[in-house]
Amino acid sequence: MRVLFLSSMPKKPTGGVRVIYNYVKALREIGMDAYVLHPLQNYTYRFADAQTPVYTLKQISDLDHLVIPDVYIGQANDANLNGHRNYSLFIQNPYIIRTIQKYNNKALINSVFSNAKYILCISEDAESMILDMYPQAEGKLIRTIWSFPAESKLGFNVSNKEKLITYMPRKNIDHIQLTLDCIENKLPSDWRLVPIVRMSRGELESTLNKSSIYLSFGSFEGLPAPPVEAAISGNYVIGYHGNGGREYWNKPNFAEINVCDIRQFSTSVLERVRRIDANPDIFYELENGINDLNRKFSASHELDCIKKFVEVLCAEVEVKHTKNRRTPFITNFISHYINRIAIKHKQISHGL
Repeated sequence: MRVLFLSSMPKKPTGGVRVIYNYVKALREIGMDAYVLHPLQNYTYRFADAQTPVYTLKQISDLDHLVIPDVYIGQANDANLNGHRNYSLFIQNPYIIRTIQKYNNKALINSVFSNAKYILCISEDAESMILDMYPQAEGKLIRTIWSFPAESKLGFNVSNKEKLITYMPRKNIDHIQLTLDCIENKLPSDWRLVPIVRMSRGELESTLNKSSIYLSFGSFEGLPAPPVEAAISGNYVIGYHGNGGREYWNKPNFAEINVCDIRQFSTSVLERVRRIDANPDIFYELENGINDLNRKFSASHELDCIKKFVEVLCAEVEVKHTKNRRTPFITNFISHYINRIAIKHKQISHGL
């Protein structure tokens, strides 16, 4: 059985696509014939952590198992799938499924969830949201996780810490500006606010390793990666968990801020600055939480989740091994994307 993970085609590094590439790599390492599948054959994702094979043929067999990501679910109706019912769904962010206005037909999306074999969910919140929105998914859910790149240089060392407060100015820009306005005039002169923009992976990791406080302004999230990266680097993370991050948003490493509560946000940051200035060794209280995060987001945990998916797929193949028909076809689903992207190469990305 061949497993094809359909993926979007971003121009910039994207957490959701990185996860797909890593899953395919892990599947191949345990003996599965797995590939990434992009709508355009000549597209190359230049930011993959490792060499991962991309499926370049247009033909998809009856026995190929297609994994459709959340950004494409709105277009995965029966007509576009050309009757292909051997598919699963991959939910990295349940909040975006119906946000693409042109493809938010609720009846069609309900049908896609009803016909899916399995539904991979990246977080506890994603599982709960999917069951609330699509109760027919009951019994199909498989929990997954993501892991850090093996070459990651993120790490905690108290001696590296500087008086830096970092943040990513990508989402909720008005919240960011209001919070900074409330902080800047009260911040001690030896502290600096540093936006994380246009940094290479190495620069990002070096900055987080030196930073002491990280501000999280995410909106609806699947299982956000930036707060975890900041936390395992020894930052006090203050801000929004985006719902998906709730499962790891534990004190003292994380401080939850009510969305839109700018005064709570700025007050919490300034109080944390005061505590760090009063006791530079306070960072050691973060060690237990950092160890928990490293275990949760480890490659071994990610692989265990993927193995569960493989087990149910292989069990189903054994049960239904009454035919060995491999009739190739070109799915309307893929052709539809090729035509659409050729007209307007609009990129769709996750934001973890």
